[in-house]
Formats: sequence, structure tokens, C-alpha cells
Amino acid sequence: MDGYSRRHNLGLFLPGNRGETGCRHFWDSRSHPGRAYYAIVRIQVIGVDHRTAPLAALATLSDGGGELSRVLMSRQADVAGAVLLSTCNRFELICDTDDRLDAERLRAQLAALARELVPDVDERALAGLRTTTGEAAVQHVFEVAAGMRAAVIGDKQVAGQLRRAYELASERGQCTGRLHRLLQDALTSSRAVASRTSLGAAGRSVAGVGLDMAGLPGGLRGRRVLLVGTGAFARVVFAELGTRRSGRVFCWSASGRAEQFAARHDVVPLADSEFADGVAAADLIVTCSGTGTELSAEGLLAGRPELARPGSFPIVDLSLGGDLAEDAKDLPGVRLVTLEQVRDRADEAQRDVIDQAQQVVDRGVARHLAKERSRGADPAIAAMRSEVGVLVDREIARVRARESEEVCEAVERSLRHLTGVLLHTPSLRGSRLAEEGRVDEFVTALDVLLGIEVDE
Repeated sequence: MDGYSRRHNLGLFLPGNRGETGCRHFWDSRSHPGRAYYAIVRIQVIGVDHRTAPLAALATLSDGGGELSRVLMSRQADVAGAVLLSTCNRFELICDTDDRLDAERLRAQLAALARELVPDVDERALAGLRTTTGEAAVQHVFEVAAGMRAAVIGDKQVAGQLRRAYELASERGQCTGRLHRLLQDALTSSRAVASRTSLGAAGRSVAGVGLDMAGLPGGLRGRRVLLVGTGAFARVVFAELGTRRSGRVFCWSASGRAEQFAARHDVVPLADSEFADGVAAADLIVTCSGTGTELSAEGLLAGRPELARPGSFPIVDLSLGGDLAEDAKDLPGVRLVTLEQVRDRADEAQRDVIDQAQQVVDRGVARHLAKERSRGADPAIAAMRSEVGVLVDREIARVRARESEEVCEAVERSLRHLTGVLLHTPSLRGSRLAEEGRVDEFVTALDVLLGIEVDE
């Protein structure tokens, strides 16, 4: 290279540095001989949710795992940042990691740390840990924020829970620039889903279809209902019962939260000793606890002995894992409607709404990824500006040695302005090439045309 060549070490972008860790540059002669290769620091999501573990098992992790993200970052240098999202249906760490950190290794480390910090953790929760990496992880975060992966699809509480998790991580200094951008964009996308689609009504639609399938003659008006559960879906079911002008609603919870639910909703809370009375009084039972509660045949027969004989008493089980024990399902007097049957019956309009929401999410993901890829050119653009800046400073020093201060100031203003104008287009082109995954072409052009090497 000639006398003007420079090798630019951009180690400030290494993921080991806390703070802005948008990308990391290193020389990879194996895949790009003679070229600079850029690796975006990877997003990894590791966690367990209502689909991969029973909620009762998940609760043991949620109740005691609040310090996992902080301790993981303190012990694992390859984790630059971490945001913990912990709800009754989900326990996930959204991590900004070194690209060399293997997903399985991260999963094993988190499981070991959970056993240390939460001695009574249910092993079923750890067995349900799943890791998602890269663009798939970004897609996952956007879908979680929009309520697409909620126990009740479209649940608006999820966005608020994610926002609070993000704010807490920011206060603790656990957010990198990449995590800031990811979560801000995901939350923006969730607001777009809420304003442009009716996804929030999709969960209610599932409840409505389930109540329709109960098949009570004359509908639910004035009918007494026993509601089993107090979670997100219980709130949805209660709202739907209200629109149908049902009669008195009894509420029972295996976790003992019926009184709390009754404080916010017009229901009659039942203690364990009153469960049989609720069964006896109800015209319909709707279960949606999702906590692994199993209503046994014995418990149902205590309130309705006639269920042992052929009949058609309706029980709508909307729980993700199913709330009825096998012996209860086999009672000849029970006509059971399951969540799977309800989803199969869901009308096409609901599917259309979900598809519309998915399109909004997908567009948000695409925009975010394009912006992140464009940042892959930042080190090369910085190298280009640094090199040109050296030349400009040299010329200003030469003028200052021969001319007056007034002339020097005028020359400096002109050169700085000209530099900005000249570098604007190549900087823009570099970012666009990075968006298209062609940043190596930009780096090669700098090397060939300007003698600028971007190196480790």
C-alpha cells in the first residue's frame, strides 16, 4: 500500500465493551481472504413459556429467578446485555451476546444458574428451556410484544410487561444499544398492531366460540356459570359472559386467588369447601386456569351426582393444558368442549385478523433488520471519514504555517464543508450495501480506490 494507506483498528465495537455494541469487526481470512468481514452481535432469546412447560412448573422459575439476568451478565463475559421478561405464562431472557456464544452452551449455563439461585425450581421448567438465535430471535421478540405468542392471543398486557422489563434492565445498566433498538422497535410495532388491527379481540373471539359450543338452549342469558381460573383468559371469558347477560358467575381458583379476582370483577368467590356448591348451582362450567389444575370426577360428582349417569352437562375447557382429569372427562353425564375443538371452529374472520397482525409484525421486523444490517457499514464509514479527516487536518496545518489566522479559518470552514458533502453519498451507499448484505463490496472499494484497509 502507498504512503496514504491506513489500517483502522475499530476495537471499540467489540461486544465485550458495555454500551453501544451494534457490530463487531474482525478479519476472517478463511471466508473472505483479503477482505473485512462484519459479524452482527447476535440476539439470543432463551426461556420457557406456557407451551413448553406446565404453568405450575413455570411459576417456580418466575417466583425466584429475578436475579438471573444480572448474575448471568456478571459471570458470562460473552453476554453483553440481558432483559428478563417474567410473567405468569413466560420466563425469557433477551440477550445481546458475542456471536461465538453457542446457543446450547447458553441454555446449559442458564439452567445451572437457575438451580443455584432457585433451589426449589421445578425441573420441568428447565427441561422446557428453548433458545432462539439471530433473525428468528428478533421475530420472536416482535411477536411476543404484539401478543401473537400470548396464552390469550392479542393480550394487550404483554406489551406493558415487556416495556416494564425493558425499563428495569435500562435502569440496571443491562441494556446495550442493540437491545435498546430492538425493544423500542418491537414496542413500536406492537402499538401499530393495536391501532391497525383488531387482534385484541381475537382472544375474546375464542372465548365466544367456546361459549357458543356449550349449546345451552336459549343461550346464556340468566344462566349461572362456574368459572375456574383467575388469569388472563378468565378475564376474557368473564367479559364475554357480560356481553351475553349471563346470570350469577361463581369463581373458584386452585391457587386461592378467587377473592382477589372478585375484588375486580362481579363474581362470587368460592373457597375450596364451597366448590361442590358451585358445581351444583351452575348451568355451565368454564375452566381456564392453565395451572395444571385437574378437576376430578370425585370433585364434580360431589356437586352433581347425576353426572355419573348419561346426560349432557356442558363443561368448556379453555385451559392450554386441560383442566379436567381423565376420570372427569369420562363421566357419562359430561359433554366436554375442548380448546382444540374451539380453535378448529374459530371463524375465518379471526384468522384474517391474525394474518393482518402478522403482516404488520413482519414489516416491523424487516425494517428493524434492515436498519441493523446498515450499521454493519459503520466501522468502514468511520475509517473512511477518519482517513479523509487526516488529509484535511494535514492541509489545514500546511495553510496555517503560511497564511493568516483569518485565511486559515476560512480555508478550514470550506474544507470541512466540502468533506461532509463529498462523503455523504459514499456513506449512504455503504449503509445501503450493508442492508443488502454486501458490506464487503464497500470495504473492498475503500481498499482498492482509497487505499483504506479496515482491519482488526
